[in-house]
This record gives sequence, structure tokens and C-alpha cells, in this order.
Amino acid sequence: MKFVNYNPAEMLGFTRLTEVQDQEIWQHLLTPQVKALIGPITVHGVPQILETLAGQFPGDHATNLNSHRLYAGSQDYVRFPYLSTLHKTQHGALVIKRDAAKIKAMCWVGDVMLGTAELVYIAALRDRQHDGTKRANDSALLLYPYDDPKYHRRLHTGLRSAEVSIYSFLPGSRVLDATGEPEFDKFIEMPFSFLDRPQLFRDYFQRAWKTKRAPGQFAAAIQDVSKLCPPGFEVIAKSKGYDLLECATSHYHVAQWLKGRGYRYSYTEDQTTIDQLTAGIKRIKSAGVPLTRQQESWVCVIQSLRPTELIPDGLYLNGPLWPQDNVGPELLWMNKPLNERAATLIPSAVQFE
Repeated sequence: MKFVNYNPAEMLGFTRLTEVQDQEIWQHLLTPQVKALIGPITVHGVPQILETLAGQFPGDHATNLNSHRLYAGSQDYVRFPYLSTLHKTQHGALVIKRDAAKIKAMCWVGDVMLGTAELVYIAALRDRQHDGTKRANDSALLLYPYDDPKYHRRLHTGLRSAEVSIYSFLPGSRVLDATGEPEFDKFIEMPFSFLDRPQLFRDYFQRAWKTKRAPGQFAAAIQDVSKLCPPGFEVIAKSKGYDLLECATSHYHVAQWLKGRGYRYSYTEDQTTIDQLTAGIKRIKSAGVPLTRQQESWVCVIQSLRPTELIPDGLYLNGPLWPQDNVGPELLWMNKPLNERAATLIPSAVQFE
């Protein structure tokens, strides 16, 4: 008799990311400025096994995107238990969470136990092996599902792939802090969610256009994160045998930032759309309209506004639409091979069928 060899732990969803240690996260994913904001660790935490949506303090929570009903029908629990480690720091806290498919580091400034702390940093790596199925939702990075079989399918089933996610926020820099307007703050964070109110979208767009905030950037970024985090992700991913890093790209300025760090558009259709948007932005500049990096992203966002008559004069690009609105399932995937095998198996862009 000849038995088929297989890896039961991997098939059940336990990935190599579960092996990443806190020391590695502190060393490779927390930048000097992030560490300066939270201060040195004063009390090293002990990993807690949790299965509730509520975490270890107010504002700390998990997700139940599949709406599992556990323990007499309650949705206040997650399907699979996870580890949560709370390291107290001089100025706040570092929380590291792990489940079978992801690691997630969150930094807080202030007293987390009193509920007065502010989230300033999120860095996460998530294994994509279950993407396109409901199982992926049980390890989602954010409040966003990954089960759509078309838009969330894996780029190559023969490669180990991990999604990266980075967010940073300088304390006290939210649009809400400056304006006291929760709705305008929400528009900056998720502008596409306002498309069903076109006149309000237009009004908020005109206000956002005059700021230095890009779409999605509801707080000022921590300066060294964009430079130092991508190499840190690569170090960790390579050490655990991953072939490929991927990112779902929210806005034009993010795509340009990733492109400058060696990421490529995964699908030719997206590459064509970005090329059209880039050409349109160049035409606007050639016509004598100066655009900041943030305004370039806003130009891409406003192409989705209907009726098109509401789009300000000189900004309509006659067709191309930004692919990812963070509302529907469609994502703009970009990827970066980490070894020669991945670079060979993944062409510069593939046809999305």
C-alpha cells in the first residue's frame, strides 16, 4: 500500500505565519518613529487565548464576518480561537494577535485599559491560501470579506503568498480632530461610500481637494513607516518560506508607492486602467493645472461620480474608473515575487478571466 503524503496542519489552515515571534515583529515591523511614539516595553505580556469579538480592552476587537452563531446562537464569538498578547509600553501598548492565517501588530498611545488610548499603527501579514472561500473570512485583516471566488482568487495556487497591510496615524491628527465633523472624516476615509449621495460627494470632494490629505488618509501618516515597513515584511515572509507578497491597493498614491518598491499589477486589465488614469493625470498637468500627489489620487476617485456633469471642469478623464472602492468585492491586487521561482511562474501581469 502506498499512502499519499500531505500536510494536515497546512490543509486545516495552520500557516507558517503562526511561527513568527514577537521579537521578530518588534525588530522588523515597528519603525523607530513608531517605537518612539509608544516608548519601550515596560511589561511584557503573556499570550491570551481568546474567542470573543471583544479583546483585552475597549476598542480592541476581532471580527466575525461569516456571522457564525456559537454558544447558544451568540455572534459575539469568532469561529476559531486566536492569541492576543498585550505588551505595555512607556506611552501606550503593543498588541500582537495571531490566528491560523495571520499576524497583526497594533500600537496604541495612551492608557488602553481606561479606553483613552489612540490607535497609531497597524501592520499585518495574512496567508492567502483560503482566499475565494468563506474560510478566508475567519482570518480577515479588516472588516472586509475575502470569499468572492472571482475577485479574491489566488494568483497562483503553487506559490505561498501573503497579503501585507500597513496603516499609520500620527496622534491627534485625524480630520475629525480638526473639524469636529464625523461625516467629513468618514468621506476622507471611504469616499466611494458617498457615491449614492452625488451632491454631498461633490461638496466634500471640493473641501478635500484643498487639503493635504489623500483619499483614505483620515490622519497624517508616520513618516518612516512607508520606507521601512516593506523591507521588514519581506524579511519575515522570506524567513517563513513565502514566495510572494501581495497587496490590495486602495488608492492611486498607494499604487504608485508600491510600484516604487518593486510591486507589479497582478492583472493586465488593472494595468491598462492605471495607464489610462496616469495618462489623464499627465494631460491635466500639461494643461497647466498643478496637482499634488494627494490631488492625483482624488482625480482617480472622482471619475466614479455620476452624473459626470458634477465632475469639476478639466478633471473628467472620459472613461477609466478606479478599480477598488472598498465597498464592493473588486480589489486592485499588486504583487512582488520574493524569489526566482515566483518571478518565473508569475508574469508581469496576467489576464483576468
